[in-house]
Amino acid sequence: MRITLSLFLLLIVACTSLQAQEIFFECYGESVEFLAVIPYNDLIFKEGRQEAEYQFSVSIKDSNGRQAASLERTLLIPRKSWMQDNAIPLFFREKLSPGKYTAQIRLRNLVLGGKNSLERSFSVGASSTQIGQAFLVCQKESLEFIPSGMNALGFPLEAFRIRQSYSLPVDSLLIRLDDVATVRYPEHGNLNTDIVSLVNDLQPEHVSLTLFEGNIRYDMEPFFYNKWFSYNQRYSYKDQIEQLRYVANQNEWRSLRAVPKADYQEAIERFWQVHDPTPGTIRNEARERFNERVITADERYTLHKRLKGWKSDRGRIYIKYGEPDEIVAESQPLDEDPYIVWTYFKEKLEFIFTDTGGYGQYKLRNKDEEL
Repeated sequence: MRITLSLFLLLIVACTSLQAQEIFFECYGESVEFLAVIPYNDLIFKEGRQEAEYQFSVSIKDSNGRQAASLERTLLIPRKSWMQDNAIPLFFREKLSPGKYTAQIRLRNLVLGGKNSLERSFSVGASSTQIGQAFLVCQKESLEFIPSGMNALGFPLEAFRIRQSYSLPVDSLLIRLDDVATVRYPEHGNLNTDIVSLVNDLQPEHVSLTLFEGNIRYDMEPFFYNKWFSYNQRYSYKDQIEQLRYVANQNEWRSLRAVPKADYQEAIERFWQVHDPTPGTIRNEARERFNERVITADERYTLHKRLKGWKSDRGRIYIKYGEPDEIVAESQPLDEDPYIVWTYFKEKLEFIFTDTGGYGQYKLRNKDEEL
């Protein structure tokens, strides 16, 4: 049996000035493994200095307000042009009982001043994570980082580690680097293997993983840092509720509209739990695809602050159906308004957008085609 998965983010913690800090967590018995990810692009360096100095802290409290766990580290991060678009990882492990928790993250620039903080809530269930996220932790010039992709590595590297935890009885992990494969054997539910020599020799463009549990195989992609993880800062919970209108059925939308503002986050999580195509894994592929489409729609079709791309007609159709199979555009037709036609062959759908005002705001003309 083959199962395809790419394990994913459970909790996002965004700062007011940074694009995003992320907290990943996975539960293994009484232990909870955390990873904090700090985007390198948003670190601020003082003019003339070749390193930034930050104090990073995490405080986790239970539902009664009692301190359950904490972490504090001082970070000295060198200025490196090759680190653009990559992220700084911070791993730690704590014992947390099942229940609801609040995580508060603070990041303070010790040289320039300024402190950013934000709270997010999360829950720890009674069951363990079956297969944890596979993380690539690289090292170059003594700096550990999570890359944004294989093309962001810059060879040679000093380390190329694959870190992953499991509660399933895993037999082996097959690592593919382009067309070359190597096998590793996890011990005691953990894998932390460095294959830097092989990676430096091959300088691969792609890496994939296959996990074996008896006669079951799980095909996975490792984690790369991506702009998707700033989603909770890009869009308020109110916006996210409105976005769900594009994919919710009538009953779901009726329920979402009635949700009190204080419960928006919980309602969003419930919606995506119901629409998770692989509920036995951490990743929710449907949610990931939806959020990526919202971001792309914003980047392509935003005209001004009052009309975000995801709220436009083209943005809505793109979010619902994805990339059209064929696009026909006429910017200066005779005796009619400029128009764009999107065709989806598999769905047998055709959408016609016209710019009646001449300002680039294309509106859907044949709304009856929209399902």
